[in-house]
Amino acid sequence: TAIHDVMKNESLCPTVQPEHAPFNGYKAGEVILDHDLALDYALTFYGDLFPSYRGLDLESQRLIRFTQGKMGFNYGWLVQGESPPGALFQTFKRLISSGGAKSEDVGFYFAHWVTDLAGAEPTPLNGSEKLVLKMPDHVLASFFTAFPYVWKLSCLSETEVHQEYLRSQWMREEQLGPLPTGDDAVALMRLALHIQGRREALRPAFSALAPCYQRVLAQE
Repeated sequence: TAIHDVMKNESLCPTVQPEHAPFNGYKAGEVILDHDLALDYALTFYGDLFPSYRGLDLESQRLIRFTQGKMGFNYGWLVQGESPPGALFQTFKRLISSGGAKSEDVGFYFAHWVTDLAGAEPTPLNGSEKLVLKMPDHVLASFFTAFPYVWKLSCLSETEVHQEYLRSQWMREEQLGPLPTGDDAVALMRLALHIQGRREALRPAFSALAPCYQRVLAQE
């Protein structure tokens, strides 16, 4: 976590060597500007440059590379209802279905995610304060309660996992009322995740919209 974002300094980004090409879509001679892929490349081919990484056994090194690789998974998109299921889950689904991700890999990824959230702050104290003082309890709780749903990708489709998560979050809030049905159900459940307070006002506000605006939200 301490070096997770080091490659955001573009002067450190590696150039793909001919013997390593292609690498995740990058050709020989191209600079890897994606900071996650840049670190993944450096760990994969030049791991000896990182003393703390070099001292790990091979299985632990593989696990570290798994958390640093490009999975296209934005956890905030899930808990805040900001993305359709395909864009959100497709890479993770492929890894789990192909056996490329074990249960301990996914568990460690989420442990890394929590430390990375705190690690966005410049000092350990500020990072700890972020989780305790700067993030509302219900937001942090929503992150933790979403963890088990990702592993369900091993037996459910991306859409099924996404809808099951949306339904579960709606049912946790009594003020939202009965679970919505119909063409606008997904829109309402996603909007409920966007709202920080007064969620009981969501349904009346949605019903007050002109039908054309309701259709736009439902289709989106």
